[in-house]
Amino acid sequence: MGRPDRATRAAITQRRADAIDLRLAGVDWLTIGRKLAAARAINSDGIAYPQGYGIEKYRQGLEQPSDKRLIELACKDSQ
Repeated sequence: MGRPDRATRAAITQRRADAIDLRLAGVDWLTIGRKLAAARAINSDGIAYPQGYGIEKYRQGLEQPSDKRLIELACKDSQ
């Protein structure tokens, strides 16, 4: 996997900003992880988040991140 293009980097930056905004609003880690997930089935809005958590697995039709992994990813994005 090479360096992401400009549009991908912008989407990742937006995802990280959204994670921080949600955390500052008092949203718990699991809810943040679910809101920012790539898979429609996991995403609490029912819409795949652009460059969301598990995007590569989602594109390949593989199993999506567990709740524990979603929490880890949300925490990492909020640092």
